Amino acid sequence: MRWVTLLFSAGLLFGAWVPGGASEHCCSGALDRLHGAGYENLACETTDSSVVVWCENRRIRYPVVWMIEALTVVASSVPDDVVVNVVAERLAVPVTSLSARAGDVRAWVKGRIGTEEFRQLLRVEFDGSECPSERRNSSLRKVDLAIGPGRILSEFGLPGVWIRANFDVSTEFSTAFLPGLNASGRMFFPAYNTGGPVYNDSRYNELRPGSALLSYLRPVGKSGFLSVCGGMVEMANWRYDSYGIVVDAKQYSPDGTWGFGGSFGYIAPGRYQVLNDANQRYRTWVFVWPLYNTPYEAWTSYRVTGFDLRITARWGRYLVGDRAWRIDVERSFGETKLTVFGIQSNGYSDYLKRVDRQNTRLLGGVRMEIPLPPRERGMPERFRVTSTSAFAWSYRYRVGDVGVDLVTKQSVEDHVGAYNPVAVLNNLERARNRVRARQSEACQ
Repeated sequence: MRWVTLLFSAGLLFGAWVPGGASEHCCSGALDRLHGAGYENLACETTDSSVVVWCENRRIRYPVVWMIEALTVVASSVPDDVVVNVVAERLAVPVTSLSARAGDVRAWVKGRIGTEEFRQLLRVEFDGSECPSERRNSSLRKVDLAIGPGRILSEFGLPGVWIRANFDVSTEFSTAFLPGLNASGRMFFPAYNTGGPVYNDSRYNELRPGSALLSYLRPVGKSGFLSVCGGMVEMANWRYDSYGIVVDAKQYSPDGTWGFGGSFGYIAPGRYQVLNDANQRYRTWVFVWPLYNTPYEAWTSYRVTGFDLRITARWGRYLVGDRAWRIDVERSFGETKLTVFGIQSNGYSDYLKRVDRQNTRLLGGVRMEIPLPPRERGMPERFRVTSTSAFAWSYRYRVGDVGVDLVTKQSVEDHVGAYNPVAVLNNLERARNRVRARQSEACQ
C-alpha cells in the first residue's frame, strides 16, 4: 500500500493538469487518487470551467480534514481558473459543498496566501442536492464493528469501601443498506468491577444487548434534513430505556449560522431487563404496549463564525413527562467539545403522576466529548473492526429526572453537525495542518 500512498501524496504536492479547462481524464485521475486513499461513493461531473466531485470518507475521523484533503486532491488535477466543487456525503447522502478556484486552493495549501484570505475565497454551504446516478467504491452494505468504552459508573467515599466502580466495554455494529438508511446495534461486556454494584444499578457485571436501531436520513431541499429512527434505545438509567419511533427535522440557513426545527417521538418503555439481588439474577425482555409516551421538542441554534461557539435553545415535553426549557452553550476545539447546559422544568413526572417539588428548580451541568485514537481507521472493507470515534461524559450538579431527552445518536445533528459550513470555516487552519502532516508522513 505504500506506493499508493506515495502516488496520492505526489498528486497533492505537484498536481497534474492540462490547459483548457477540466476534462474527463483529469476527473478520472482525481477519483483514482481519492479511491486509493479510502474515499467512497465517488462521482464526478465536469464542464469547461468547473468540476464537481461527490465523496465520503469513513477512514479519517474528523470530517473537516477529509473535506479539505478532497478539495486539495481535485484542485491538483485541473488548471488554476477551474472552479472545484467538492460535495461531502454522509451515509451516501449529499450534505455540504465546498467550492473555490483550483489556483486559490493550491496557493493556500502551499502557504502563499493566508487562511483568513482563503476563508473569503472559499464558499461553503449546505447542499442536499440530488445524488449522482453512478458511483465508484460504494460504502453501502459494508459493516463496521466499533469497540470502545461503554458505561462508566462510580461511587466514592463509601463506608467500608472506598470506591465502587463498574466499567463496561461497548461493541457497536453499523451498516448502510441504502443511501441514508442505516442499521446499528450495541452489546455491552463487563470489563472491570470493584466494590460491588453502584447504587440503584441493576445491570451490574452483565453481558447484555443495548440499543438496536434503524434510521433514515433524507435531505429536504438544499439546507434541510429529516431523520426517522425506530427501534430500542438504551439510556444511562434503565427507567428511561424505550422503544418506538422518533422523527427529527432541521432547517438550516445555507451558511449554517442559524438552524431551527423540532422532533417528535411515539414511544413506550422497552428494555432487556437485568435484575441482580442477593439470591439470583433475572433476565427478561420487557416491552410495554401500546405506545403511549409522546415527547416533543422545538429547537433553535446559532453558530458563531470565527469562534467555534454554538448556542442552542430548546423547549418541549421530555421523557418523564415534564415540560422544560433547555439552554446549551457549546465551545468546540476541533473535535473536542465542552458544553455548559441549564434546565428549567415544571418538575412533573409520569413515574410519580404528580409534580415532584424536588425537581421544580433550575438544574445545570457540563458535558464533554473527547476524540479517541486513532485519527485514521483502517481502509473500508466488507467487514472492518475499528474503534469508537469519541467518548462522551456528562455531569448534573443536581440529581433530577427532568429535561431528559431520548438520545438515539441518529438525529439530524448527530449526522450533519460536523459537516456544518461554520464548523468547516472555523477549522480551516487545523485541517490544512493535518493535510500537510499526512503529505509529509506519506513522503517519508
